[in-house]
Amino acid sequence: MTRQKKELIRKIKENENFIAADEALGCGFAPAGFYEPLEREAWGLRDELARLSGYRDAMEMMYDTRGYAADPEIPFL
Repeated sequence: MTRQKKELIRKIKENENFIAADEALGCGFAPAGFYEPLEREAWGLRDELARLSGYRDAMEMMYDTRGYAADPEIPFL
């Protein structure tokens, strides 16, 4: 994995962890739309990660089922 991909993953996790911690500590008192800029940034980072990994966008990367056929936890493949 390239350094750039690792850095993107680190930034995505950092955004997700901040939102989760703020929701847990703030007891849900954030105003409506407070996390939208962070979520948009995280999706942009996911799209960039997907392009670096050879996918068209983040959704294609997330729904890639290659390698799941041998997994017994996924009954529909």
